[in-house]
Amino acid sequence: MEMALREGEKMRKRLVGRRWSRRDFLKAGGGAFVGAYALGMAGCGGGGGSGSGELTVLTWGSTSGEEKGFRDLAKRYNAQNPEVPVRMEFVPPEQAYEQLDTRLAAGEAPDIARLQYQQMGRYASEGALVDLSEYLGEGYGDAFTPALWQAVNYEGAPYGMPQHTDTFAVFYNTDIFQNVGIEVPRSMEESWTWDEFLEIATGIKEEGAADYAFAYNWQTDTAAYRWMPLLFQHGGQLLTSDLGAPDIDSSAGVETVAFTKRWFDEDLVPPSTSIKSGEQIETLFSNGTTAMMLNGDWLIPFVVDNMEAGWDVTYMIRDQGMASDLGGNALAVTRDSPNPEAAADFLKFAANEENMSRFCIDGGFIPVRTSLAEQGLDYKQSPEQMNRFVEQATTVPEKMAQEQTVPAFGNIVQVLADQLESAFKTGQSPEQTTRNIASGVQEALED
Repeated sequence: MEMALREGEKMRKRLVGRRWSRRDFLKAGGGAFVGAYALGMAGCGGGGGSGSGELTVLTWGSTSGEEKGFRDLAKRYNAQNPEVPVRMEFVPPEQAYEQLDTRLAAGEAPDIARLQYQQMGRYASEGALVDLSEYLGEGYGDAFTPALWQAVNYEGAPYGMPQHTDTFAVFYNTDIFQNVGIEVPRSMEESWTWDEFLEIATGIKEEGAADYAFAYNWQTDTAAYRWMPLLFQHGGQLLTSDLGAPDIDSSAGVETVAFTKRWFDEDLVPPSTSIKSGEQIETLFSNGTTAMMLNGDWLIPFVVDNMEAGWDVTYMIRDQGMASDLGGNALAVTRDSPNPEAAADFLKFAANEENMSRFCIDGGFIPVRTSLAEQGLDYKQSPEQMNRFVEQATTVPEKMAQEQTVPAFGNIVQVLADQLESAFKTGQSPEQTTRNIASGVQEALED
């Protein structure tokens, strides 16, 4: 279980924004995959999708519950639609996009592909996905939380189906909090402000209750976008309202960089947890090095299995407003599917209330239908904590979802990683950092 969770988290950090050229793929050993893929497709007929009338779904399963959720979903659909059987193709998480890109280039893509929301704009803009408008009907998206429906839209049209999400909250060591006498928020409206959070973190450090007060999950270049909720909490935004230009070189941008830079300057977080470190902060939390971690719901199984001290979860910090991380995945119909109508029907089946509920319970995910988010789910593990994450996920800003799904976002994330790392590790000023981010974002948008 621990190994599977670690691999899943590594995949989340690596894959956002990665664009694979044919040369990149061959260097990565793609030739071996092409040979295996050719053998696997023998007898399936020509063209994309499947030549036998079935629907193929390219996905991954980072945990046993996640894979079970997909297999059970296919079984339920097959029972109701025997004339259009669904076949799941599981690939290693770190190979998902390279395999999809290679198959798209060959005109042999699966009917349906699983995509991170941050990948939607890239694939839609390149013509790799099918516009689902004619299959969904007017008002279909009203049943989903606004930010997640926005995440699958490109130029006003839906190119994917939201299936689930994940987000950030604050994990804390209950033993340390009890010893220091820290009260925790019991509702989202009572969540700690930036000032309150820094006061608590400073107190933990001064008391010597832990080596460091907390850590924040943004390690590796491709996870730098997880800094953006803090920017939105402070009233800022990365891009202008039309998404055509940077808007981070502002007082809100400068002050958000200064806020997060202070964490490192005042030794509130381990120096090994900067953007490009690759540190596994869940280990630092579970072994007591940090008293808190701002991290995602998918780490709950790891904490349950590895932490000897008591722990719990409270709500994400806030400032002028609330905001948290946009995580999770969608399902999309590829341009190579010979039967996009049937593929779209499977997407609707996967996202109906009953199936979304089952899938999220099996895999430990957060639902993206408003009705399910409002009522919560009967999770098998840590249901009280998981439903706090469900509540927190409603604070993901719709504008942030728009920004994180622009086609150029992969290059924008690299700009964020480079400049935030310089601010946190080399002393680059917040003012210079936001200027550099703005310049790099402009270049990425024009590329």
